[in-house]
Amino acid sequence: MRSILFSAVGALALSGCVIVDANTRVTVEPEPAEAPAAITASAIEAHIRFLSDDEMEGRAAGERGYELAANYVEAQYRQIGLLPGGEIGFRAGVPLQTMSSVPEMAAFSINGEAMTPGEHFVVAASSVHDESTAAGEAVFAGYGLTAPALGLDAYEGIDAAGKIVVVLAGTPEGLPSDVAAHLNSSRTKATFAADAGAEGLVIIAAEGLTRWTYSRIAAMAPSPSMTTAAADSGAGMAVRAFISDEAAAQLFAEAPQSFESVVEAARRGDALDSFDLNAEVSLAQGTTRESFIDDNVVGVLPGSDPALADEVVVITAHLDHIGVCRLEDAEDRICNGALDNASGTSIMIETARALSQGPAPRRSIAFVALAAEERGLLGSAHIAQNPPAAMANMVANVNLDMPVIRYRFNDLVAFGAEHSSLGPIAETAVASRGLSLTPDPLPEQALFVRSDHYEFVREGVPSLFLMTGFSSPDAEDDEGQGFLRFLGGDYHAPGDEADQVLFEEGAKFADLNLAIIRTIADADATPQWNADSFFAQN
Repeated sequence: MRSILFSAVGALALSGCVIVDANTRVTVEPEPAEAPAAITASAIEAHIRFLSDDEMEGRAAGERGYELAANYVEAQYRQIGLLPGGEIGFRAGVPLQTMSSVPEMAAFSINGEAMTPGEHFVVAASSVHDESTAAGEAVFAGYGLTAPALGLDAYEGIDAAGKIVVVLAGTPEGLPSDVAAHLNSSRTKATFAADAGAEGLVIIAAEGLTRWTYSRIAAMAPSPSMTTAAADSGAGMAVRAFISDEAAAQLFAEAPQSFESVVEAARRGDALDSFDLNAEVSLAQGTTRESFIDDNVVGVLPGSDPALADEVVVITAHLDHIGVCRLEDAEDRICNGALDNASGTSIMIETARALSQGPAPRRSIAFVALAAEERGLLGSAHIAQNPPAAMANMVANVNLDMPVIRYRFNDLVAFGAEHSSLGPIAETAVASRGLSLTPDPLPEQALFVRSDHYEFVREGVPSLFLMTGFSSPDAEDDEGQGFLRFLGGDYHAPGDEADQVLFEEGAKFADLNLAIIRTIADADATPQWNADSFFAQN
């Protein structure tokens, strides 16, 4: 029998059952429940101001401010009356590590000729290996993708086992933006390479083909990175590296096709061939690391329907931000993260309060304040792959991240809506408030893979992520100007302060999410992927 961390007696009491002894249950009619409490702007404001105060120091992963914020959320859960859903009380630890590549141990050679670190290549720090090497024949695997439903199998016709796989960053043309964003991540490509038996992976981030070119990657390489085992699908691979166009041209010198011809084919949108490169490659890396634990904070509202209470709707909002983000001589050094994501956390808390004061939901609802989103969706990656017992049967995820409530909005964007039965629920809820759903207005930003719902999608959980849209009744904020002004200005900057927030818009956004969450929790049918969704088949 599966262990449930919250009290079985409490869950049964909420469902209208009383335990007489270990073998006897008497069903009684519950008292009539009041309607859900309204979510007020003042309540949203109180949380946002506390969580984005300078005393929280930007809530960076591993820092004092994050722990203070976690304590605050736990206190709110206790006040609401949620039951502990973590591994120890309300806490579910995330094993994190900060990693740095050791420059003098980084090596990459082609047919015995050493390339220059930084100029020609950078190697990724390893979450597993303090030191590791990989050597062998190099094979080119196009974009490095395996997706039979899309007719993609880059490893067909080549033997990658024990070899160094070389792939081009990017994806074929014509894919939906969310699918392309998923397939283009280095983590996804590393997974495909590891599944094919590769010893090492080399990614060519060609200039002009992708936003994240080699020059951008190399500039960031000296900075420490952070990970958790669940977010590093290629961790078993010995070495991973990114190389420049110049190094790629040399790597393709004896190949059936030149690097220039491959790049031209990619620019035209042609399919890319896979072939042996007729080159020997060797790679080496060294990593230093420091390990620590941050907590996800999990509170549970038990379901009332004995047939559905075991199904869990997971509501997520990341609690961390980027901390002290300016030099000591700056006038304001702290990135407070009022919108990103004190706003989402505040809305989640007040949604939990409203649901706890109304009729008990039929399904259980887990409210999760997530750690280390800003460092690579790490808290969500860990808990999606290692859910505590109270979240064992996850059937849906609704993610609350950075609603840009600095302007009055008329529409919303629902990432993931087209992939599952959650889409019609969101559309109905939004329409009932006189608003509309619109398609992703910024597909080039790959927002679908940049928030925590993505980690639940990767684990097969239908997920929904709502964002304030581009339409506004105010001319200066219409056509995306309100959103883009924030994205190009105070996003990840000290100006993301509580005084800039429209708290009434926060209450409106919360009301929409409350309606969606309530409908998911009370529906007769369990949420399902649409049969034609890429994520239903992969």
